[in-house]
Amino acid sequence: MRTIVTLLFLILPLVGLLAQQTTPLSEAEFEVHRAQIAGQSFDSKRLLKAKELSDVQYLYVSQIEAIIKGFSLESNKLEYAKYAYSTTLDAANYPNLVALFRLSESKEALKGFLSKREIPVVPQASEKTVTIEEPASDNESSVVEITTGPKPIDDPSFAAAKRSVSEESFESAKLRRAKQISDANYLLAGQVKELLDLLSFESSKLEYAQYAYDKTYDQANYEIVKEGLKHSKSKETMTAFLKNKPVTTYQQKKEVVKANLTPVANTQTPNTPSTIVMSQGDFINAQNQITSQTSDSKKLEEAKAIANKNNLSSEQIKSIVGIFLFEDNRLEFAKYAYAKTVDQENYDLVKAALEKENHKFLEDYIKHVDKKMAENTLATGPSELSSEDFEALKHKLKGLALESHKLERAKIIVDRSKISAMQVKQINDLFELEETRLDFAQYAYSKTLNPQDYSIVREALTKTTSKYALDRFIKAQKK
Repeated sequence: MRTIVTLLFLILPLVGLLAQQTTPLSEAEFEVHRAQIAGQSFDSKRLLKAKELSDVQYLYVSQIEAIIKGFSLESNKLEYAKYAYSTTLDAANYPNLVALFRLSESKEALKGFLSKREIPVVPQASEKTVTIEEPASDNESSVVEITTGPKPIDDPSFAAAKRSVSEESFESAKLRRAKQISDANYLLAGQVKELLDLLSFESSKLEYAQYAYDKTYDQANYEIVKEGLKHSKSKETMTAFLKNKPVTTYQQKKEVVKANLTPVANTQTPNTPSTIVMSQGDFINAQNQITSQTSDSKKLEEAKAIANKNNLSSEQIKSIVGIFLFEDNRLEFAKYAYAKTVDQENYDLVKAALEKENHKFLEDYIKHVDKKMAENTLATGPSELSSEDFEALKHKLKGLALESHKLERAKIIVDRSKISAMQVKQINDLFELEETRLDFAQYAYSKTLNPQDYSIVREALTKTTSKYALDRFIKAQKK
């Protein structure tokens, strides 16, 4: 039996000082850049610094918004909003920036700009395909065929990229966009010439012809590019440039190796959903798929289909909500996606994307869903916490990454409200480590309203030593 596993690796731009980085900046990294921009003494210098960042780094719309808020002049805000569009990771959210402008003419100018632009080309991934010949038995070695190497941009993506260059109004913007496309993709020599033909000035043509060489898939055919130059001096300069450049042959490589494969048991039961949030690359593609629909109703239908098939975060749901034109559809999707969101404790992010009059509708819906979930899943026993509050507590605990933080938060809750033995058990189920479960079981015992039922907690411990330790602890507490 043959199993094909496709692993995607992001092609990081390695060419030139202006190669765009597509890996998103962390919050701390972005804050450093934002502070540097804001620290400039004049608005013109802040604009220049912001453009320099967009030249080398793809940004989220929320990050562009934070930079724009640092400008004093409306004209500079608009100029940067237009400038940064082509290096935006989540361009589907770009209409959100319109609200930043005070003047109606600025708002209309940005809307007009966006109406004439297609979604920017986000750097593609190159594929690494692994073909595994599975062994007849667990003891036999397996033949693994690995296919690696860059792939040239496909025709539909290149057509979109070419349109994005032609739509730019100024020569400098066209040159910048062409460079971005070369940074993000491997192009064929003929495609480089097509982009060259979109430039008007000979100096721009020569600059791009030299710039694009290193990321050209078939460098041996680069004479085609030279034909796009008009002046003999430019052609001579290009000939001298090529003489000093090695010809790299990019191609898909296949390697066949033998490997001993150790079967890995699937620890996830069929009824246990995966909690891995949709990757950023896949989410960007999903956003573009929604945006490409021809009507708001079709966008809603596509968004629901994506929510059904993937685990989404509140931040991602908020981004999708912003795509819809009609508020009714925004509210409907916000309701629909709630039960399918992995971090429901952060759903206020989604509420903030709705108009204020719809906040109460969403809140009431969430309360109704949480109540039903509590009624269907909990038999908690006596407790000072309502079912809704206890569910909210569990959501918050699930959202914490560190075991120590979960334990600290759980202890704070039981310090404030006495809970039932069943609730102690359910909180313990959220911990990964046995020692954490024992720690919390001992801590919560004196704060439990029905300690006579603590056997529920005891039986949920996995190690016999932990059970005996809890027995000794309870016995000591009764003295």
